[in-house]
Amino acid sequence: MSHALRPSPPKLVADAASLATLVQLLRAEEVIALDTESNSFHVYRERVCLIQLSTRSGDFVVDPLTVDPSPLSEVLCDGREIVLHGADYDVRCLRREYGWRLPRLFDTMAAARRLGRTGLGLSALVEARFGVRLSKTFQRADWGRRPLSHEHLTYAALDTHYLLPLYDGLAGELAQRGALDEARREFDRIASAEFRERIFDPEGWRRLKGARDLDLAGRAVLRALWVAREEQARALDRPPFKVLAEQTMLELARQRPTDGEGLSLIPGATPSVLRRMGAAVRTALEAGRAPIPPDETAL
Repeated sequence: MSHALRPSPPKLVADAASLATLVQLLRAEEVIALDTESNSFHVYRERVCLIQLSTRSGDFVVDPLTVDPSPLSEVLCDGREIVLHGADYDVRCLRREYGWRLPRLFDTMAAARRLGRTGLGLSALVEARFGVRLSKTFQRADWGRRPLSHEHLTYAALDTHYLLPLYDGLAGELAQRGALDEARREFDRIASAEFRERIFDPEGWRRLKGARDLDLAGRAVLRALWVAREEQARALDRPPFKVLAEQTMLELARQRPTDGEGLSLIPGATPSVLRRMGAAVRTALEAGRAPIPPDETAL
């Protein structure tokens, strides 16, 4: 049975000596599978927490929180084929963290789309090709937490384990159809994606579904909550949606409770949320009760 169909425990690379050994091993590879795991669902300022790599003979998980992964650029950015699935996000993350560029990228999702596949997710492609159903147990895991369990490492490694045999089939089919050159132009566009720094828009509350249905006082409350939530999220290093849910902000803006009892009836206004945001919520509600200045009637 091939390596692709018989996963072995991945090798954790978490120190400089192990990384140097891995880089030396990768020098002999013409094609390398790559993926990353970040912690965007758990922090305000996300970062790359794992770098998964697979060759024809093994799977590796590099822990960039314990070892500087910079030496990997010698084999990932030198022009050999690097295979990813849905590469855009990974490309941007690697550019942001390490300044890496992948000059010869192959995106299995983009390739599958060009070939008319209906299931474009990695799990769907792996199941269709190998009859293996990938678990989604740790899809929203906090990859920044340590130590890493065996289960977490195994889960992460499977994101690259099947990429090279998928690449073989997809690249071959593209070549047979005479579509490989056009596909490579698309891969080049994906590889050239630039990281864009997240910039908070104080008027972003306007884009929330339901914001336009609010009266002027409700919009004043929602705007105040939007800004206060961002400030608190930045201070706590947590994603804004985990500080105060958008639906809760909208309900506060609609109902504008005047006392603690009314506030406790708002869905999502839990005791833990109010411990963090209670003062900001009360200030926002006061903004809704204040007279609307003439220059803000177009809120």
